[in-house]
Amino acid sequence: MCEAGLSFVTLNEAAELLKTTETRVLMMLKKQELNGKFEEEAWHVDRSSLKLCVKPEPADIVRHGGCGGGCGGGCS
Repeated sequence: MCEAGLSFVTLNEAAELLKTTETRVLMMLKKQELNGKFEEEAWHVDRSSLKLCVKPEPADIVRHGGCGGGCGGGCS
């Protein structure tokens, strides 16, 4: 689980910062991959947990001998 901080962002802002959907952010909260709190009928996500929970970039999943992009382009 990511470490807690003091600053919170809305669910929508968290999704934009992580370049994902609000649904995915909710799943990350449920799995305790992100820290957050439910206040005033809305989720607020701990900004510091966003910095530590970065989704992998395509370059992070490169396979040896191929791009690993999964496009099926047959480039290898």
